[in-house]
Amino acid sequence: MFTQLRRKLIFVYTISTGLILSLVLVLAFCFYASSVSRQQEAAFQNHLFTLSSRLQSDSSFSDSELARLELQNHLLISIEENGHPLFFDGAYGTPTSRSTLTSRAESAARKEGINTSAAPVSSEMTVSPLLRIKGEHNDSYLASVLIARQENGYKKLILLFDETGTRTGLLMAGLLYLLVDAAGILLLFLIGRRFVRHALLPAEESFARQQEFVAAASHELRSPLAVIRASAAAIPRSPEHSGKLIRTILKECQRGSSLIKSLLLLASADSHTLSIQKTCFEIDELLLNLLELYEPLFHSRNGRLLLELPEEPLPRAYADPDLCRQILTILLDNAAAYGLRQDNTAAYSPQQNLSDEAVPGFTSPQTTNAATAGTNAGKVILKAANSENTIFLSVEDHGPGLSSAEKERIFDRFYRAEGSRSDKEHFGLGLSIASDLAKVQEIPLSVSDTEGGGCTFTLQIPAGQL
Repeated sequence: MFTQLRRKLIFVYTISTGLILSLVLVLAFCFYASSVSRQQEAAFQNHLFTLSSRLQSDSSFSDSELARLELQNHLLISIEENGHPLFFDGAYGTPTSRSTLTSRAESAARKEGINTSAAPVSSEMTVSPLLRIKGEHNDSYLASVLIARQENGYKKLILLFDETGTRTGLLMAGLLYLLVDAAGILLLFLIGRRFVRHALLPAEESFARQQEFVAAASHELRSPLAVIRASAAAIPRSPEHSGKLIRTILKECQRGSSLIKSLLLLASADSHTLSIQKTCFEIDELLLNLLELYEPLFHSRNGRLLLELPEEPLPRAYADPDLCRQILTILLDNAAAYGLRQDNTAAYSPQQNLSDEAVPGFTSPQTTNAATAGTNAGKVILKAANSENTIFLSVEDHGPGLSSAEKERIFDRFYRAEGSRSDKEHFGLGLSIASDLAKVQEIPLSVSDTEGGGCTFTLQIPAGQL
């Protein structure tokens, strides 16, 4: 799907930008050709004016002067007096004979209504408009015929300018523009391919994550549904065990409900529809409530939950208090389930709804320091600190800890370490939910190693304005 979409986008990008580039180059070439043509016609008119002025003043022309003028300016000059040409054979060579070109120029002038065989009647001088003359060898000329009245008759000037070289230059310039256009389109194609690839990369990654998420969710939901179906089918066959089977069904229904609740929460975070109400609140009050709530749980698991607060009063925190409470609940549930373990083969794994308010995640194995583990066995510390208008809340345990590889994936959805894949109570969503709840509030949530072994999750909440 993305391959075909990428090709279409590259094609559309290349065609659209290529057409724009081509249009710009065509306009630039037309402007250049028009400028060259105007300069050429202006120079031709200047030569025509100079020669006509000298004709009217009865000035004489020397052969050397006419030859120099022809060679320097690519001109063909033919002067006649009363139909008799001057004795000048011409110096500028052309592929087509001079007589053919002058004859064609006169024919073109006559088509414009100019009598080239007699003096003007109503004016001192008659000049034809600019004429385009074609030679016999794909050569082209700009021409004009001038008839000037004299006392003893008339003089005729036929002036031609060889524009073949100019047209050849314009053709080469056009080919250069075409080459630049082709190179530009190729460059745009390469840029477009790279641009489209990078632009679609987030979408491809998001689609892949969505596919993995749907597959994992389907797999997790299939398990409780299979148990429910099997238990329901067994009730008619074993009515004496119906009580046990019904309890199993209820347990799996609760498990499925917890999974659906977690999925809906993640979907709300992804779609940016999660309700966020930031306000200033007392962070120490929240921590004391959590300590009171979780002390019995840790005690029942032969653990200890300690609260460490700084000597100076903590400032008010600015965030959503309910979401922050849920994040800390996930972290404490996770620590209660896996931070109290001391076996090095145990793995951090997702914790599911220990407090009915959150769905924590998982962690993974890391070797602990034996001496430190023995000293801090079963101890989890809920700690708060203040630095530079930021409140640092951390949940520190001394459990099996995390490897470097596991730290990179610990907040991924449905990710569980190998040691916890057989745990049916957990789905691998808790820490991913905590991460999403922190992200929607733009609050950093990180994980690091606890000194001596274990792991520490740290939440950075901005302090409220006084």
